[in-house]
Amino acid sequence: MENIIEPNIHPILVHFAYALTTTGALSLLIISFMPAGGWRDTLKSAGDWMIAFGALAIVATVAAGFQAYYSVAHDDPSHAAMTTHRNWAVPTAAVILVLALWRRMKRNDRPSALFSLLLLAAAVSLSVTAWWGGKLVYGHGLGVSHMPVVTGEGHDHEHAPGQGHGDEGAKQDSHDHEDGADDGHHDDDASGDGGHDHGDESATAEHDHNADDGHHATYDQESTTAEQSALMGDDYPQSPEEVVKAYASALRSGNDAAVRAYLAPDVVIAEGGGAERSVDEYAGHHMPADMAFTAAVDFALKKRDVIASGDMATVISESQIHGVYKGETIHSRMMETMVLRRDDDRWRIVHIHWSSAPITGEHEH
Repeated sequence: MENIIEPNIHPILVHFAYALTTTGALSLLIISFMPAGGWRDTLKSAGDWMIAFGALAIVATVAAGFQAYYSVAHDDPSHAAMTTHRNWAVPTAAVILVLALWRRMKRNDRPSALFSLLLLAAAVSLSVTAWWGGKLVYGHGLGVSHMPVVTGEGHDHEHAPGQGHGDEGAKQDSHDHEDGADDGHHDDDASGDGGHDHGDESATAEHDHNADDGHHATYDQESTTAEQSALMGDDYPQSPEEVVKAYASALRSGNDAAVRAYLAPDVVIAEGGGAERSVDEYAGHHMPADMAFTAAVDFALKKRDVIASGDMATVISESQIHGVYKGETIHSRMMETMVLRRDDDRWRIVHIHWSSAPITGEHEH
């Protein structure tokens, strides 16, 4: 069966359980307030049969649901959502089965108002359960073999619903960029503050593209220049990897001057078919959102490779991002490539590329 219907038959059965139970509940609710005779007797009979078949479908649905709960590959955030779905499903199914048995015993009588209201409440609870089931598929991608690949303008970041850029394998939304669009990139951070190995990583950008949150903010050029000058002293990172770490830390702390100091003036930040081609362009568009995002979530560096030759170096980082940003759970893997150039004995970032995808590894119960 698993080869025919992958990964589980639960999504098919749940439609019968939901449709039969809710339609039967509405039918019997109408009958409970209407006198007998005519089409009302026909509707009563139809409602009784729908409740009976709905109860049978619920038994099969719950059984398939538990099989899916323990077999479908998922991660920690989706496991929490699965548990919530289960916690709604089990008591709701139990109540509906009791009401179906009650109705079977009283099938010759017109359903009482109390019975009909209880059955309607159970149908509402079933609707909440179904909503959580939909969240598992459309919000967490459970049981989905792959997400569609979006082409066109966009950045390789994971976004909240309706916030739009293309994410490789996660929440894919195309977005027409407008002036002042709020777009967030992610850094690789191994600062280790707060007891976390945040791991110098890029993070997915989730932000409100239509919100006016300072993407075109102005900067105090005089104070910025002073801070940049201070960074040119003995404290400036000495290796490409240390610059990448320092850049990530500066981005998380919201230190605009430090971020600018580690980037070459002509830096190219590319993703999703688009690019920002200078420090000023980045600072006026995506930098504020990147700072907000990286401050909100946690990072874990999994692997880093440094390829150096003369005055050029490439730092490739593989990381994981976990946390909640603007109400959305983030649980992704991220690849980051940074190219650095040594100018005047200082390594500076001349190119950045980020890409991300949701983590769908199997979670052990």
